Amino acid sequence: METHVVAYDIRDPKRLRRVAKTCLDFGCRRQLSVFLCRITATDLVRLKARLEDIIEPKEDQVLFIRLCGACAVDIEALGVPTPAHDAQDVVIVS
Repeated sequence: METHVVAYDIRDPKRLRRVAKTCLDFGCRRQLSVFLCRITATDLVRLKARLEDIIEPKEDQVLFIRLCGACAVDIEALGVPTPAHDAQDVVIVS
């Protein structure tokens, strides 16, 4: 799995909500328009394809920033703390 920061600037409120909902399917929100996604290469392709179907390329922008393992665990926050980047990867089987 790879860790990616996905950040976006979407002009239309309807597209903005759809982009946010799509990103929630692949990662966890860190700020209003910033997600941390720990995903496989296949899921990254799926995420990009879904977002390409939503955005307007002449008005909107989505950034994908790949983080190395050491960079992902060294994320710091001032103010409200942020959960560990792999907190959603925990599976509890009882």
